[in-house]
Amino acid sequence: MLGGFRAGLHVRLRIAGVGPDTDTPLIALERRAALLPLFTGATIVAGLVALAAVTLLGQLPRTIAVTGAAEPWSRVAGVVAWTVFGIAGAFRIVRVPSGHGVITFHLPFIVAAMVLGGPVAGGWVALLGTFDRRELREAPWYGVAANHAALALAAVAGGFTAQVTVTLAGVVGLPDVQALWLLGAVTGTMVFTLVSIAIAATTIVLRDGITLRETLFVFDRAFRGTAVAETVLGWVLAVTWLSAGPWAPPVVAVLVLALWRTNEAEEERDRDELTGVLSRKAFAVRAAEAADRGRRGIEGAAYVFLDLDGFKAVNDGPRDHDIGDEVLVELGMRLRRATRVTDAVGRRGGDEFMVLFVGVRDRATALQLAERVHEVVTGPYLTSDGEKRVGASVGVTLVVPHERDFEPDLRQRADAAMYEAKQAGGGVRLSAELTVDVRPSAESTGD
Repeated sequence: MLGGFRAGLHVRLRIAGVGPDTDTPLIALERRAALLPLFTGATIVAGLVALAAVTLLGQLPRTIAVTGAAEPWSRVAGVVAWTVFGIAGAFRIVRVPSGHGVITFHLPFIVAAMVLGGPVAGGWVALLGTFDRRELREAPWYGVAANHAALALAAVAGGFTAQVTVTLAGVVGLPDVQALWLLGAVTGTMVFTLVSIAIAATTIVLRDGITLRETLFVFDRAFRGTAVAETVLGWVLAVTWLSAGPWAPPVVAVLVLALWRTNEAEEERDRDELTGVLSRKAFAVRAAEAADRGRRGIEGAAYVFLDLDGFKAVNDGPRDHDIGDEVLVELGMRLRRATRVTDAVGRRGGDEFMVLFVGVRDRATALQLAERVHEVVTGPYLTSDGEKRVGASVGVTLVVPHERDFEPDLRQRADAAMYEAKQAGGGVRLSAELTVDVRPSAESTGD
């Protein structure tokens, strides 16, 4: 779960003293980021210590054992089997709808191992069976260690909770063994999910400098979109292990992945093929969500629309469109690195891009963000044909809480502001239709 969110430099701009959000000035990011190494180290230590403790003090139940193998190696073989399942599943990456992040297909195997083998099996599968090929190229070693240790800690807590639940339920006189097992599976999975989300949310808050409310909104979407289905699948895998044997869970997982591929074409359409940012359609979904949250008075947002100036000269050179494509690819990478997991970057087509910043509450902050985008876009590009430069015309509009705005309204206002900037020779323009600052409602100021 932690590994589903990309690492990188994320920028949160706030103007000290502007608006009532006084707890997030520019310096807040540095203060929070300074705590991140301490939290990362604490996560690694806590996960490894918890796993070592349950391994030394606990034992593996027979439900995790591979039938036909000698004791006690049959139970160890069960843990090894689920670890292999998890590693194989982690090579299947699934996109979260609307581009909030990605998750890997290892959660069902952690849940199944935790339900079948308690905290010992769940912890070891979470630690070793969650290897992801992206870790080889995208994440630093300490980030990888923290991800695995956090999942191990969550699995240990979930497995321990499941065992305690079954024990307490037996004490109060519940006679049905299957019902007790199901009750333990549900409570253990809930604790596993809560602990892993808490660690991931804290990491993102410290790293990106965003509010807890904004972070939980991302996890809410991811949980509703994929985690529920993966958790239920984990229970199904555990049942097939008990009823049919060790051969059954891989077969079930393969069938599920085969069905998942029916949606693969639609998932790919959520991304622009060249730059990797959101497609026009997917970005419109994110903008519509922001407009809806604004209409309900939850929070404001800034919608930035940009068009490159002078790109035609780069794109129509002697090497056809190759150099232009290199610039667009680099631009997409820059914009993704300059935004947070709660924000969105999309490509409308050609050399036109959109950026959505959530949690923006005033015009001054919106302009600061748009100017940051302009700065990112207009920096020099190192291409195979040497250094290239382009200009940019940037328009920005605001999602104003309690205003009746919809996605087309935002797009049209930002587009009009962009054309005003282009007519003036480039730069940044705020939508002329905005006459008020964004002010949060009383019930929306807290996290």
